[in-house]
Amino acid sequence: MYAHIENGSVTYRGLLPKTWRNISGLNLSEGDDDYLKTLGWVPYVEVAVAIGVDETSDGEDTVITETEVTSTQKKRAMTAQEISDRDSGAALSEILRLEELETPRRLAEALSDDCGGTAEGRSWFKDNRDKIAVERAKLA
Repeated sequence: MYAHIENGSVTYRGLLPKTWRNISGLNLSEGDDDYLKTLGWVPYVEVAVAIGVDETSDGEDTVITETEVTSTQKKRAMTAQEISDRDSGAALSEILRLEELETPRRLAEALSDDCGGTAEGRSWFKDNRDKIAVERAKLA
């Protein structure tokens, strides 16, 4: 990956384009860093950081030198509201997933004696409802 530098600022980062300004086949110059440097193109390096459970991405620090551009990902601790929103979203997703398991056929099998309901079916349904209640409690 490369970055284009103009007036001390990064104007592009990514793969070398096939055409750039009046140059065709710029991408064929990949690896010829001495030539590319004369055009303002230098290698581009991305440095990722591990994001913890209660952390979130927070932009990047970009350092431009004569020989390369390095962008280092930044992170920060999540706010209490962001953690709450994330947890609520996860709980809602789990509720939807569990409710989708309760197809009409499965409900009929579990609850209706005249449809061949079984103790096992009723037990599954109760367990699933208990799991949904646990997730709903996370939203309170």
